[in-house]
This record gives sequence, C-alpha cells and structure tokens, in this order.
Amino acid sequence: MWLGLDFSGDAGKWTARCSRSNVWLATVEDKRGKPYVRSLRRVQQLDGDYPPFERLADYLFKADFAAAGIDAPFALPKEHMPKGGHAALLKAVAALPREGRPFAKGAALVDWAKTIAPVTSAKPMRETERKWRARGLNVRSTLWNGARGGAPFTAACLTLLHAAGRPCYPWATSGDGMMLETFPMAQLKVWNLPFVGYDGDKGAATRRTIVAGVAKRVELPDEITKLCLSSADAVDAVVCALIARAWSMGKLLDYGAPTHPIEGWIVVGV
Repeated sequence: MWLGLDFSGDAGKWTARCSRSNVWLATVEDKRGKPYVRSLRRVQQLDGDYPPFERLADYLFKADFAAAGIDAPFALPKEHMPKGGHAALLKAVAALPREGRPFAKGAALVDWAKTIAPVTSAKPMRETERKWRARGLNVRSTLWNGARGGAPFTAACLTLLHAAGRPCYPWATSGDGMMLETFPMAQLKVWNLPFVGYDGDKGAATRRTIVAGVAKRVELPDEITKLCLSSADAVDAVVCALIARAWSMGKLLDYGAPTHPIEGWIVVGV
C-alpha cells in the first residue's frame, strides 16, 4: 500500500470541526498488478476522538505501507541544517513552542533557523527547489514566512515526521514506511498535464482534464473520481500516492537525490 498526503501549514485546517479542510489522505494499492485508489479522505475522517494532527501521526506510525508521499518540505537549505543532520532538525522543530497549535508557527521556524546561520535572502532555496523553479514552477521557500510562505508548511511537516518516526528519503534509502517529499505540480508537469489553475470553481474544467489524465495511470472508483473533480487537494493527494508507488518501483525522475543528502530532495516519478 502507498499513501499520498496533501498538506497544509494552516493550523485551522487541522481542527476537528473544519469541514473544508485541504488536508487529504489517499491510499493506493495494486489490484492484479495495476494501481487503484482504495480510499480518499480528509484528515478529520481518520479514526480517533483526539486532534486530527495527532490522529494522522498515529496512523503513519502504526500503518503498514511501503511509502508515503507528502506535499510539503522535509528540510531546510543546507546552510540552516543543524550539525546532527535531519534527525536533529526534526527534534528541534518538534520542540519549538506551539502556542496551543499542533505545530509551531512559521515565524518560530525562521527564528530558529537564524540560530544556525543568518538568513541572507528573503526566500532562500534548496537545490531541489532551484531545479524546479528553473523549469517554470512556483516553488515556495521553506524559510519564507510572508504571503504564500513555505515556512508554516515546513514547520508542520517536520513536526509530523518527528511524531511518525518513519524513515525519510534520501537520508534513508530503504525500509518500509518510507516518507517522501513530493510536489504534485512537478509530477503533473512531467506527465504533460496542466499543473496550475486547477483549484476552486474557476479551475473545474482544468481539474477535469487532470483527473482524466490521472485516471489513465490509476483506477479511480466513481466515488473517488467525484472527490477529485470537486477538490484540487484531493487530486494532489492521489498524485502523491502515485509518486510513492513510483519510488518503490524505482521509476523516478531523479535529478540528484543521492548527491544532496543534507537538505533533501523532491521525489518525482517518470
């Protein structure tokens, strides 16, 4: 089984009462050698009567899966990575003050990163992000805390990774329950599908094109198709799961993960 998680750095999207959360979890399995989407649900639909962020961390800790693709950053630019590496980063970010939230604010992450090294640009990028930006994608900086900032995403994801306790690629290269940093926009571009403008009512037509393209790669039951047609975030979760499956099968568009083990790498399938 493979998992795909479309993510959010907005603490409000993780509350139990949020009926329009953009945090979706997809599960993909193989049926007679071909992938199909077994389930697609918002994080609030996970079992448990405790906060959804904790439910998800518990699910990832206990579930039996080969790999999970998460649409959120797994690390910081190498200048801001602690001496203890990725494990030390996860521990430090998980320990930041949360102020009653499931994870620290983006500002707290940026302040912590400044204790490692000065932040010398408004939007510092990792090598993997620079690669995709050069290909025309609007990639968020992990240390930008302004409009559409990546810092809240990063703080939330690093906290989740620490709680889940699973191996993370490329710091680990084998093992069940592998966690992968994914980027649906990049995967859609590689598949020659539309990769922008598919959110909300205005993006409905573009979303139909994307769903039709994705359906050629994975079996989408009718109820799953309806969810994908109604939500770009649901589509992204399915794409993340397919990237996780591609990783397990070694079918990757790999631009350098083995040579960038310090700051991580976005995983994209062929």
